[in-house]
Amino acid sequence: MDRNGVPRIGGSPMLLVVKLVIIGVLLLLLAICKVLSVFSLQEVVGAIALGAIAYALLSGEEKDQEKKKITIVSDKKTEYNDVCEKADADYRFLQMSLQAIQDKELHYLLQSMQQIAERLLGYLEKHPERIPVASRFVNYYQDRTASLVRQYLSMREAGLRAELQHSLLQNMKNTFRGFLSAYESQLGKVMESELLDMEAEMKVAQQVMDEEGIRAKDTVYLPIEDEKEEKKSKKEQEDNNTPLKYAGIALAALIGAVGIYKLTDKKKEE
Repeated sequence: MDRNGVPRIGGSPMLLVVKLVIIGVLLLLLAICKVLSVFSLQEVVGAIALGAIAYALLSGEEKDQEKKKITIVSDKKTEYNDVCEKADADYRFLQMSLQAIQDKELHYLLQSMQQIAERLLGYLEKHPERIPVASRFVNYYQDRTASLVRQYLSMREAGLRAELQHSLLQNMKNTFRGFLSAYESQLGKVMESELLDMEAEMKVAQQVMDEEGIRAKDTVYLPIEDEKEEKKSKKEQEDNNTPLKYAGIALAALIGAVGIYKLTDKKKEE
């Protein structure tokens, strides 16, 4: 079926038209020959056979094209799967190797790289169309990281001399500092198209608002912590004012009581 749900016979609409034209022409020729008796029955049958052969050739060509397309798609999926499997295997190996790396700075660098790799691979799971862009990251940067860590652990276990270990460790740190920047750069490249889409969408939204005369609101943003501090300050201020409030009420009551007492005494004297 096509995108509108209409059945499609034989795949390509153009080839379908060609087939129908061929069949129509053959039927027309058969009818004319029958009426005019121009050709013998054997000649007519031969013409129909030639038409059938031509039709079969066209159908075979179309099937070959469809088969070729399916093969290409299948190859693409296999290629994508290979890239994802390699990336996942290297990530798991490096994650397990973190426990064996005792140097704090090297451990920190590799852990930071792994965090970026986790985000990148998670993004590729949701957007497999970006896998080709990530091939540089998978096949070089992450691959070299795994290879260097594997060799470093192997040499350390073999009992490499302390001075050589120190020199190797310093070189690895320098390399991994560069790799950390490369990891961040590769993550940006993989997500670049989505960032561009977001920027384009916000630009269009801004144009629409400008055309409709809508202006951004001037709002005062208070972070949550500041809001809590402000509420706390108000509460403390209220708590501090509470004794004064009660003292004022008590003083007013006392003055009222004295006034009533004097008024009562005055009436008694009268």
